[in-house]
Amino acid sequence: MNPWIALPAAVVGYAFGSISFARVVARRVAPDEDITSLTIGVTGSEAHIHSQAISATTVRLHLGAKWGGLTSLLDMLKAALPALAFRIWQPEAPYYLIAAGMATVGHIWPIQHRLKGGRGMSPILGGMFVLDPLGTVLTNLAGTLVGLPFKDIFLITGAGIVLMIPWIWFRTHDAVK
Repeated sequence: MNPWIALPAAVVGYAFGSISFARVVARRVAPDEDITSLTIGVTGSEAHIHSQAISATTVRLHLGAKWGGLTSLLDMLKAALPALAFRIWQPEAPYYLIAAGMATVGHIWPIQHRLKGGRGMSPILGGMFVLDPLGTVLTNLAGTLVGLPFKDIFLITGAGIVLMIPWIWFRTHDAVK
């Protein structure tokens, strides 16, 4: 692996990832709405969940599903586009994985927003789609089927990512790819 390609892959990935589409969409759609914090009551309890992540989920809960969906799509693209560019340019080396991973890092910890970003689900999915589009769809569908009986959103969303690991091994028979 050439460090003179790996470093630009990391920088480009981080730069794209640190674009906060949640903030952009919120400023365009509802400039007076504060999306920097969210408190959700837990059904059947007096407990509350408080989040300061600025993400597509926050946009969805503040502004509606249409704007949350747009934000999620833009967040996926900000990881997928640089990863795809590196995959096309250097198909023999995993520079695209560096770009996708750093896009997720930039999304979660954007330096221009004092390291306060989203949780990273959308850019992870964008990077996974460049890695293996079919695997992304199938593993996330399987994760949903695994999590639905438990009615656990964290299991539903996380299982697809975890299931991608054995899927890639199954498809390539190589733990590195």
